Amino acid sequence: MKKNELIRQNKNRVYELTLGYTCNSNCQFCSIKPQKRGINKTTKEALSDILRAKQEGFRVIGFGGGEPTIRNDIIDLVRFAKKLGFETIRIQTNGIALAYKDFCEKLVFAGVNFFKFSIHGHKAEIHDKLTRVPGSFERVVKGLDNIRSLEIKREIDIVVNKLNYKFLPQFIEFFSLNKGISNFVLIYPMHTGRMKENAKVLGIKISEVLPYIRESVDLASKLQLDKYLVMNIPSCLLEKAGMKDSVYQKTLPKRLNLKVNTPEEIVEDADEDAIGGKIKISKCNNCSFSSHCQGIWKNYLKVFGMGEFN
Repeated sequence: MKKNELIRQNKNRVYELTLGYTCNSNCQFCSIKPQKRGINKTTKEALSDILRAKQEGFRVIGFGGGEPTIRNDIIDLVRFAKKLGFETIRIQTNGIALAYKDFCEKLVFAGVNFFKFSIHGHKAEIHDKLTRVPGSFERVVKGLDNIRSLEIKREIDIVVNKLNYKFLPQFIEFFSLNKGISNFVLIYPMHTGRMKENAKVLGIKISEVLPYIRESVDLASKLQLDKYLVMNIPSCLLEKAGMKDSVYQKTLPKRLNLKVNTPEEIVEDADEDAIGGKIKISKCNNCSFSSHCQGIWKNYLKVFGMGEFN
């Protein structure tokens, strides 16, 4: 592909820079294997990656991990991205460090204009049990309040599992009405890393989750929220649950449209890379979604089989 064409395409894509895997949380469902926790990019490597992203035409950069806010160089990395002219500088965070208002102010002043929070319950009893960090819910909620006071864009991701799936509507209600959140992403988990190890404790069939997702999406629509996306659930099962009219179009699986750079590898297209982890079974052949669906996650079928797909 010619350089000019690459730059043209990348202006509408996200450059996701995974700075490393060290984290101040200990989530039961983490997809990262524990032995990777000590693997991190150096400051020099990260600065080089940021520069390369700009040269390739990206206008949006996301810093992820692990937990990027615990790095000593995070302010410098953000400041460099701002200096290069990135239009959106996003941080994916568990929010623990954002309980400190002065730190939030430093991040925003450096250039962060989008915070993507990972929160997994509408109350401490659920969230803290999943993160295995006592007090983490209280701190992330304080972090939300701090960022809200600075009038910076906020979004919440929730990883759906056996401990929280029945409370998804309450989750949407609590954070939208009490914390002013209008953007939600409901993520059905990948059964890798710790999630694979804890599948018997945290795993739940998609078919059991869907009624609560539908109720959540109905609520999100009623509240006129800006975004309520469901990830990692095939369109056929969403339709099977009755989610097929215009109200549910915002929930349908969409292209991630991002390049991912981790300490181990660079994935040029996250969607294309995902194909290797999915499979189409015989029942997929006559499915109306088959032309744009990559199939079912192999690691899901290993845990739950294919009985739901008919």
